[in-house]
Amino acid sequence: MEIKPTSFARGVPASERNGFFGLEPRLMDRPDAAVVAVVVYEIDEVVHKEKRDERYPVVRAVLIEPLLDDDDAATALRLASEATATRTGALDMPEVDA
Repeated sequence: MEIKPTSFARGVPASERNGFFGLEPRLMDRPDAAVVAVVVYEIDEVVHKEKRDERYPVVRAVLIEPLLDDDDAATALRLASEATATRTGALDMPEVDA
């Protein structure tokens, strides 16, 4: 059986679980800035296509929390870079202005 790449369910969490809700004015004040966020996914389902003999997980975002503090964003980017290096074998993350 072939295991295919993860599929991402469409949409974002409702406003109380979507940290971007209510940030519109702040985001529009910094249109060129990258926003670092923590996103939590849950496994929504595991699809099994019998005829193709393949399976893949489908994940759904359950929480999005922007990190608006520059120190928090820098810490998250460092952790992401370390995790990427561990997963891929030293792939550097691009520089992002938090």
